[in-house]
Amino acid sequence: MPRIPRRVLCLDWDKRSLRMVVARPGAKRVELEDAHSHRLPAGVNPDDPAAMGEFVQQMLKKHRWHHRLVIVDVPRDKATINRLMLPPTPEKELAAAVRFQAMKELPFPLDDAEIDFVIMQRNDDGLVGEVLLAAVLKTTLNRLRETCSAAGLEPLRIGLRPYANLMSVQQFADTADKRVLFVDVGPAMTEIDIMRGGLLAFSRAANVNIPEPGPEISLHEDSRMFTPADLARGDEAVSAAVADLLTEMARTMQAYRATEPNAVIEHIMIAGGTGAEPQLLEAVEKRFGLSCGFFDPTEALGVPKTDGTKLRSFASSLGLAWGLRKAAGFEIDFLNPKRPAPPGHDLRQRLRVGGLAAAMVAVVVLGSGVTLYARKARALSAVNGELADLSRALREKLVIDNRVQELREWSQWPVWSDYLLHVTKQAVDPGKKMLADGIDASGEQWSLKLRNTAFIEYATFQEFRKNLDNMRLDDSQHVFWVPTPTWTGTKQPDAEFKGSSDITLMLRDPGVKWTDIQQERARARARRLKEF
Repeated sequence: MPRIPRRVLCLDWDKRSLRMVVARPGAKRVELEDAHSHRLPAGVNPDDPAAMGEFVQQMLKKHRWHHRLVIVDVPRDKATINRLMLPPTPEKELAAAVRFQAMKELPFPLDDAEIDFVIMQRNDDGLVGEVLLAAVLKTTLNRLRETCSAAGLEPLRIGLRPYANLMSVQQFADTADKRVLFVDVGPAMTEIDIMRGGLLAFSRAANVNIPEPGPEISLHEDSRMFTPADLARGDEAVSAAVADLLTEMARTMQAYRATEPNAVIEHIMIAGGTGAEPQLLEAVEKRFGLSCGFFDPTEALGVPKTDGTKLRSFASSLGLAWGLRKAAGFEIDFLNPKRPAPPGHDLRQRLRVGGLAAAMVAVVVLGSGVTLYARKARALSAVNGELADLSRALREKLVIDNRVQELREWSQWPVWSDYLLHVTKQAVDPGKKMLADGIDASGEQWSLKLRNTAFIEYATFQEFRKNLDNMRLDDSQHVFWVPTPTWTGTKQPDAEFKGSSDITLMLRDPGVKWTDIQQERARARARRLKEF
């Protein structure tokens, strides 16, 4: 991995604007050298690497910046984030354990994505019991690389925007021990994160369109940073957007409490540069009655307080720079993810060292007397015995590795994505009238289980059951047999979702379990073990 330069360029963008930061990461503070925010021209599509890269290059030339390396991030809506519970695992074995668990949790093949993780919880012995898993499709990462290449830049690191926001929130001493709801308002996609004790506890993206400022609003393109003027109060579209944001914040808190029922949000922090943030802050204070405030990094950066409004939209780009202050700060990096050591790596290294020691013993024996020879012969015998033990251990390792590969093939065999597509089409207004906490797929029982699925009312629950019962692959074939689920009503009268249920769907025709390819792989594993 390239060495971190003294001056780093961090970029973050959405469909409306580009944010550029040049900073000097230090041991105690990040020194902000320059920051600019530019509105994207009408013809620039941020998802088009060539067009977006050309625009970035134009802005670099405009500011006379000559950087080669850049740090960028992946937005929340382009990433999959899960909290994984693990058996107590040593840290050196953690990458392999997370990768194995990710194969069962992710909605796409593991080979199609890059994954990285952060440790969430350890036991008293230092063993890891919970991690936060983040996964991004390689097509998304390739698009980022192509954008950087079109701008004449090379990615140094590719982070995760919610985790960059976490790095920014950690700079506020008064929220260090609090559970914070962080809202980063975007023009079309708002990211809502829940943070506690320096950890990212929950994150989701909400699709809410914020009206665009009119052409009469000055954007101050000649200044270091611009922030559109506040959107007009009383505007019907703005009021509707603020109301939608309040609903999404409430849903986020409710979904988070499904994992931590006794959790209490202590502070709400609002970031963004759409112009709707002041009206949202007022509405949040009235709706939730909690401690609220804007994201204002001026004190942490040591810049004038008057720059607070301008820097309100720079939470993620500044967080990318703050994450470089310490070795463990940039823990989510899709360009340099944590990977398991190759199978047998430690044992092979010990065998090489043991073989070298045996050779050295043999040379000494040849040049020594009978007494020395006998003593070294005993040492050689002991080393050979250790080598034999290590060889047996390596063979056992290969046996276990074969079993793990068999289990991976078994767990990956069902092509659940096709069935999940049919199930999601039966959902009744997902995200608004119903919300599933998770999906479990069982290759042994040929079933899908929708865990802790919340419904806004019992009629929605009945409608979804009816849709599942009537679901067909074609005009004649039913896909699933659905055992009668149990409805559990909520005990809170003012809850948005009135009840929940675990819904199990059994495949009617699982098909052929073992393929010729799997049998050939099994023969290859047997040959490898025999040749050892």
